[in-house]
Amino acid sequence: MNIFRSAAAVLAVAGLMTTAAGNALADYPEKPVKIIVPTDAGGAIDGIARIFQRAFEQDEEFGATVVVTNMPGAGGTLATREIKDADPDGYTIGLWHNGLVTSAAMGVTDFDHTAFDIIGSTGFVALGLGVNAESGPESFEAMLEQAQQEPESIKVAVNIGLPVHFIPLMVSEANGGNMRMVQAGGGAKRLSSVLGGHTHTALFSVQELVKYRESGLKPVVVFSEERVPQLPDVPTTREAGIDVLATDGRIWLAPKGVPEDRMQVLRAAFERAMEQPEVKDQLESYGITPAFIDSDAVTAELSRVRDEVLPLVEKVRAAAN
Repeated sequence: MNIFRSAAAVLAVAGLMTTAAGNALADYPEKPVKIIVPTDAGGAIDGIARIFQRAFEQDEEFGATVVVTNMPGAGGTLATREIKDADPDGYTIGLWHNGLVTSAAMGVTDFDHTAFDIIGSTGFVALGLGVNAESGPESFEAMLEQAQQEPESIKVAVNIGLPVHFIPLMVSEANGGNMRMVQAGGGAKRLSSVLGGHTHTALFSVQELVKYRESGLKPVVVFSEERVPQLPDVPTTREAGIDVLATDGRIWLAPKGVPEDRMQVLRAAFERAMEQPEVKDQLESYGITPAFIDSDAVTAELSRVRDEVLPLVEKVRAAAN
């Protein structure tokens, strides 16, 4: 037996296998890519997913069919678990927001952002508080003062355990822990609660604050470093002496363990899409500040949110009982 010839044969086979593996990665994606959305069709999150579905299918360099799968329920946790448990082959990705962290902090899920490969973020939504223009507090400062003088007289419509609960709770804590959180539910229910006079305020996106102004919703503060262009007359929390900043990111997830070659293909596709003026315009129509934010920055931000939320969990649980 010629061991040198045998070794050469082994090396040749290994070379063919390596080439085949390299070609497999180079061919990615060669079948449809699925985007899992944790909401019903027709909402803002679903709309954003479909913006990128179209952009990817028109991207000759990406060259794959993209399918959007809606999986609402359990505050988004059904879908995020489905993403987490999918094969890490790059053919299943998903879209969600900071609720990924708050659900874990509340014990609703046994995983947080660290259970995923983060692709990146395609922008963020500025947030603010709105009141009833006719019967609500005249200003954010007036709201804070009333809460201090009459503890729990200011009622905040929330959806317990989600960012729309934790962010107002942070404001309350910064003001002395004197606001009352009232379970209302999703955005439409919180809006009805405020406009119906059942509660004084609730958290909304800046787009919602602009959209529902004619319905009687008055924006009183935004949670940003600087005033936002859409509401230049509305002050920031820092202007009122409350050091609470918050945005709602649009975060793209993949199962843990996707080959880095394929993650690079996905990130490059998102970056190319974000360079298209029509994609930016469409994102802005949803009230999103469009920018591709890399995975390291997204992970750091989610970890910061987690660290701010965890000390408040017991208060949130007490309010839920």
